[in-house]
Amino acid sequence: MINPIIEIIRTFNEGSVIPLQKDEITKVDLHSENVELYADPSGTKNKFFYFAELKMNDENKDNLDQIELELSDNQAFSVIEEPEPGDSYMILLWKVEEIKDSIYPYIINIEENEFFYKKYVLYYTQKELESFQKWYGKLLKNGKGSLNNTLLALRELNEESNEVAFLIRLLTKVPFLNPIFPKAVMADFDNMVEKKIESIRNKEKLDEVKTVNSIFTDMFVTDNYDEEKLSYFIYQKFVED
Repeated sequence: MINPIIEIIRTFNEGSVIPLQKDEITKVDLHSENVELYADPSGTKNKFFYFAELKMNDENKDNLDQIELELSDNQAFSVIEEPEPGDSYMILLWKVEEIKDSIYPYIINIEENEFFYKKYVLYYTQKELESFQKWYGKLLKNGKGSLNNTLLALRELNEESNEVAFLIRLLTKVPFLNPIFPKAVMADFDNMVEKKIESIRNKEKLDEVKTVNSIFTDMFVTDNYDEEKLSYFIYQKFVED
């Protein structure tokens, strides 16, 4: 699988996907066209980062089952550790036609299911990606393609631009991208990043809040309030579903 977003991450990290670790050391060959795996050995315990493209068919059915089935039978696990939620991360790259409220409940459902992996859905439009690539390509040409330099240059753009939306979402959804700023730069940039990240998270949680509120309202209106029932309904909605 060759995805342009993985290439962007690689340029941020001076030619490798995992920061300060060469791909020839970190990349685990899964013999798969659909999933890439990078192992970070820098801590006390290895961390595993899987990348896969999330796709939908004509019936709006995703390919998650196929991805997980392919991984569950993969011979690579006879050499490396079996995936565990505490150290395994699945970053799903999802190109959508447009970003609208209806996608957030679906994203929540995936990300809150940590069976085998902690999951992150990096959603984007083709227009966002192309706008970012065009703008970022100029930074690369001028030798300013590092993540920190990119964030410095981002301050010159409109906060609502496609480039800003794409990069802030990338920072939110890729758990090992950690920019380090000088204090003076961070003071200027911090507010914009926090506002954008909070906006993303709030939109994704909106449907969840509405659902919980609906459960509360129904129970109070019918004079049927019961803490055990309430806990059961919430558990049923967000865990069993």
